[in-house]
Amino acid sequence: MQQYHLYTARDFALDEYFQEWVMRPDVKNTYYWDNWLRQYPEKKAAIDTAVQLIRSIHFRDHQMTAVQKEQLWDNIWDSIATDDIAALQTPAAPAVSRFRRLFSWKYAAAILLFVFMGILWLTMRTPSFRPVTASMSTLPGQTKRLLLPDSSEVLLNAGSRLLYTQKEAHLREVWLDGEAWFNVRHTKEHTGFIVHTYDHLSVEVLGTQFNVNNFGNKIAVVLQKGSIKLNITEQQSEHPTQLYLKPGEMLRYDKTDGEYTKSRTDAEKVTAWTRGQLVMDEYTVADAIQFMQQVFDRRVTVKDPRVLRYKVSGSMPIIYNADTMLIQFEKAFNVRFYKQDNTDHEAKN
Repeated sequence: MQQYHLYTARDFALDEYFQEWVMRPDVKNTYYWDNWLRQYPEKKAAIDTAVQLIRSIHFRDHQMTAVQKEQLWDNIWDSIATDDIAALQTPAAPAVSRFRRLFSWKYAAAILLFVFMGILWLTMRTPSFRPVTASMSTLPGQTKRLLLPDSSEVLLNAGSRLLYTQKEAHLREVWLDGEAWFNVRHTKEHTGFIVHTYDHLSVEVLGTQFNVNNFGNKIAVVLQKGSIKLNITEQQSEHPTQLYLKPGEMLRYDKTDGEYTKSRTDAEKVTAWTRGQLVMDEYTVADAIQFMQQVFDRRVTVKDPRVLRYKVSGSMPIIYNADTMLIQFEKAFNVRFYKQDNTDHEAKN
């Protein structure tokens, strides 16, 4: 076991496993380094420096400069001229034969020039594929609207993390921890787009707009437009079950036992958070407590369990300030939230 807690930024940059995570992140090494950083937060500065150092090293495709290309053509014509002079220095041949030989060389040179220009044109027309990796995250009480490297649009909810990779030309992959709304860009090459949830469920995009909530022990996927295919690996089997969602359908997945259900829902209400609104339909205090935990990382407890069943319906703006949201919930449910410390609160009727 490497003693990473003793490493400097230079040591990290020279470590092969660390380099693999920076240049080619996957589920396994990302999970490892995320957990390691949580154990040794004091090493974050060294990690950031090492990441910048590794990413500052670029490998460029070899391309000929204009001078080199000109030199290449000079060499080709010099070679042709040398062959012509050698032919003239050989014993005299009939005039017709010399003419044909010279003509054939010029003809060959013209063909070579044509082939070279054709290859050059195709190279310029067909850009080479380069692997891409990008990561984004939000703090509690913060949302971000992002453009992925493929120009797909993402709205990342509070306290969420997203990793985007494209290691192959035909496939884009995203790993999501938290909640995000996606508007996936369709490509002429029909490039695949898969969202992984660090669990037994992945979302393969066949359409455009959908929402994935991967907080806690539950995963909820809601489709707004297009079509998506869900690959669910049964916990007792390695063979995935494939389900398709239509617009207005939701799949709920329980990470603890692998159970899942598909149902109809109002996608506009589920994704109202992307428009800064919280739509409450038979919304309980328990739902509000879950919201505060998910969005603000604030824990709310109750002494009287009957309070959890209080319900309201309606809507309110999402204010990304924990204290302000608690005041709004107090008015909606007619309860009081008493602060115990910066992260704990207690609800009383």
